[in-house]
Amino acid sequence: MSGKRAFELEAQHGRQSKAARFNVHVLKKLQAAITEDPEINLVERLPADYTQRLMEMRKPLESSPKKIKYNQPDSVEGDEDIRRSLCPSDPVEIVFPLSDAVEKLIEPVSQTAEVLPVGLSQRLFEVLENSEILWKAPFARQKGVFKCSAEIVVKAVRNMEHYTEYTALQYLDRHKSNIPAPKPLGLVRMSGITLIFMSYMGSAPLGEVWHTLDSCQKTSLSNQLNTILEDLRTLPFTEGSPLGGVAGEGCRDLRRHVRTSKTPITSLEDFETFLFASSHPGGSVFVEFLRRLSPSLTDHTGPRIVFTHGDIRPDNIMVELDENKKYIVSGILDWEYSGFYPDYYESVRCTNCLSPYEEDDWFLYLPECVSPNTYAQWWLFDRVRETRVV
Repeated sequence: MSGKRAFELEAQHGRQSKAARFNVHVLKKLQAAITEDPEINLVERLPADYTQRLMEMRKPLESSPKKIKYNQPDSVEGDEDIRRSLCPSDPVEIVFPLSDAVEKLIEPVSQTAEVLPVGLSQRLFEVLENSEILWKAPFARQKGVFKCSAEIVVKAVRNMEHYTEYTALQYLDRHKSNIPAPKPLGLVRMSGITLIFMSYMGSAPLGEVWHTLDSCQKTSLSNQLNTILEDLRTLPFTEGSPLGGVAGEGCRDLRRHVRTSKTPITSLEDFETFLFASSHPGGSVFVEFLRRLSPSLTDHTGPRIVFTHGDIRPDNIMVELDENKKYIVSGILDWEYSGFYPDYYESVRCTNCLSPYEEDDWFLYLPECVSPNTYAQWWLFDRVRETRVV
């Protein structure tokens, strides 16, 4: 069968080819780059191996690469797994030291690797190769989470530009260890991929069971989350310190794309200016008009600055059954958008995926302390402001 015929068959079955999906992904990245800098050199943002990868994906269906087997129930195509980009001969940069548990994990893996740290890259490669896939991104060459042992997982991310998630986990471990978050166990870079080691939270995502729960169970979980988040928001903020990531990573705002502040933000006024910022020219009258409606003009005390998760949703909440067969919140994952932000901001972030035609009743059970019901004026204000940046 010719390559052309293969593509025609894919079209008949109403699905995009792998090459088409790859191009759509690259195009989204380029559009995000243009939004950030309209004069950017797009060639610099293309993947270094773009042509090679595209040509491989455009090969006829019958010549597609065979599946590569891992020591796990489910196998995935090698070119769709971020681990395929790891090279055992590449150098390893240790950004945050590996914990004793991780060092013990990688020590006995290979009998042929050189003594640590010289053989670290080979040992990490073998650990990842023998790990179980827990989660992978829609484009699995970009991100994935792998279970290395009964207690340790590693999150692999390509081209990570900040360490907000890891520094947040460190901060919580030091200042609020009762918050059910993973424990940080080390972070290294290898082959352009960041490997974040953390403790394994062996339970199920709330998103997998939410539709099976009755209203009483949903209310119970909402109340449990509220207790956890209220406790999280008691972490003290030092007046005059930069908002955003706890290690000075800056503020990050996720809409259709992620925007990161380019200069330190130390006041509510600066934060609002950041949220109003847009790569589109003009609009000064619209901005000034909205600023005159800002709740900050009538709330003389202003929002408090509190520790914020930044991405509270069912897929990031882990639950398990207790001895009474009732679900309890056992963990909160994905802290990459966390940091110190105005108290209303979590309510904005909680509804980032809320659509005008939403049918998921999760949004009717948002924890009270971060619910739009609590911050109605700020939430509605942001919904209008958002039209300028999406």
